[in-house]
Amino acid sequence: MKLGTKLTLYLSLIIVVGLSGIGYFHIKSRQNILNKKMKVAVKSIGQTTKVSLEKSALLSDSEYVQELIDSIEKYEKTVGVLVYHQGNDQVFRTRSLEEEFEPYVELIKKSIKENRPLEKFGVHQGFPVFSYSFPLKDRNGRSIGGVSILQHTSLMEEDVELSKWGFLAIFVLIGGTVVLVLIGTRKWIHRPISQLTEGIKEMARGQLDTHIQLKSKDELSELSKAFNQMAVDLKEAREKMIREAETKLELERSLRQSEKLATIGQLASGLAHEIGTPLNIIGGRVELTKGSLEDREEVQKNLDIISNQTVRITKIIQELLGFVKKKKPEETTVSIATLLETTLDFVEHQVRKQDVKVEMDFEDNLPSVKGDPDQLQQVFLNLILNAIQSMPERGTLRLSISSKYTSKRGLEQAEPRYYVMVSIEDTGTGIGREVIQNIFNPFFTTKDKGTGLGLTISQGIVRDHEGWIDVESEIGKGSTFRVYLPASQGDREVGGGE
Repeated sequence: MKLGTKLTLYLSLIIVVGLSGIGYFHIKSRQNILNKKMKVAVKSIGQTTKVSLEKSALLSDSEYVQELIDSIEKYEKTVGVLVYHQGNDQVFRTRSLEEEFEPYVELIKKSIKENRPLEKFGVHQGFPVFSYSFPLKDRNGRSIGGVSILQHTSLMEEDVELSKWGFLAIFVLIGGTVVLVLIGTRKWIHRPISQLTEGIKEMARGQLDTHIQLKSKDELSELSKAFNQMAVDLKEAREKMIREAETKLELERSLRQSEKLATIGQLASGLAHEIGTPLNIIGGRVELTKGSLEDREEVQKNLDIISNQTVRITKIIQELLGFVKKKKPEETTVSIATLLETTLDFVEHQVRKQDVKVEMDFEDNLPSVKGDPDQLQQVFLNLILNAIQSMPERGTLRLSISSKYTSKRGLEQAEPRYYVMVSIEDTGTGIGREVIQNIFNPFFTTKDKGTGLGLTISQGIVRDHEGWIDVESEIGKGSTFRVYLPASQGDREVGGGE
């Protein structure tokens, strides 16, 4: 039910209930007033009759009594008069009381017995009447009889009925007014509000071109104009936000690419050695081949070695180019284990140079991850390089992958799901508590050389993949970085959970 309809009906209900109460009390009050007036009139007639009949010998004068009550019967609204002579048990009555007069004789006798006037509402010959009965006494105070006067109550009932019809007419008028108000409300309030509501729904669905045109010249029209202006402002604000977001995204991509190139710079010497070693092997085998051209078996052996070393160089260069090449982010199914093994190829020289022992513990049947493999590799490469650099003289690098059934950090009350957890642990120098609080801040670094963006960008990439990074560290014992990435929806039941 519409708000306007509810309001109209509620107000109408209040008015109807209020008027009903007023009408009820008005009619009751009117009845009481008319009752009092009627009783006063009847008692006045009764008093006159009493004075006339209590005179000595008049009650015994039958002709006088009959003439008196006949004259009283002619009064307006008087139904009839009945006089009871107690001495000779004689009853005088007007013509209208020729029948059904016995109850009134009994009322007179009762009033004589109780020595007080009696009032009673009843029906006589199908008409509502009011009877007033009272005793008659002689000069010595002895009861000599009584009188009962019947008065029509139709005057009072007609007045009350007229009041009822008046209030009924008011109710009909109110009902008609309510109908007209409902029609007017529907036309001038419901429809404009419905248009505004529909416009708001369209805007909520992203249709900021929505325009509402109301023909009225009232507050709702002003509201529609304000709504239209708001839609224009929101559209402009959205376009501005999109432009700013695109600029920010492009800047972030540039920063990530810069950090990637900085990482390549750190790998350059190692990659040069990785390529130089197979080139030296190739050169040596070429010289050996020249001296043993007649020995086909030796030539074939040298050619196989040259071919293997060429494949090795090609693989290193392809991986390097694939990592360095600036590409648009694209989501695909990623095997984290394969990605981590490929990343280790980049740091093979650093591992050997610093005599770092690598331990790997990959859980079987790991679920895959939806994400951009290039960005994720940048995260793992940055974390592994940091771990190696924290162990200048030997150490152990432990890489483990497992699936965890948990809730997202910061949303512990949310429904848990499966995550792939990559743990990168080193036995290096460790990180102090005061430093851990800042390691993800832009441009914060404890190295002599570095941009201070590596961990910031890594955290941003992981967040873009709806994951997070946890850090544990102790000075002199090493650090552990744990990367949590949501498992692919189709693989969420794969792997162990805790």
